[in-house]
Amino acid sequence: KKELDAYLGFLGGGCSKDPLDLLRDAGVDMQRPEPVDAAMTRFGELVEELDRLI
Repeated sequence: KKELDAYLGFLGGGCSKDPLDLLRDAGVDMQRPEPVDAAMTRFGELVEELDRLI
């Protein structure tokens, strides 16, 4: 639930702040490599799953 609340807070922030600030408020610091690495790992998993399906 904590992550969902943070995500909804990010979405609810709209254009009230810079997107990087909204993400940081939600607990995601895009100035660090970990969020990007995690996203790329997940993307790779989804591509592999797609390859298996087609």
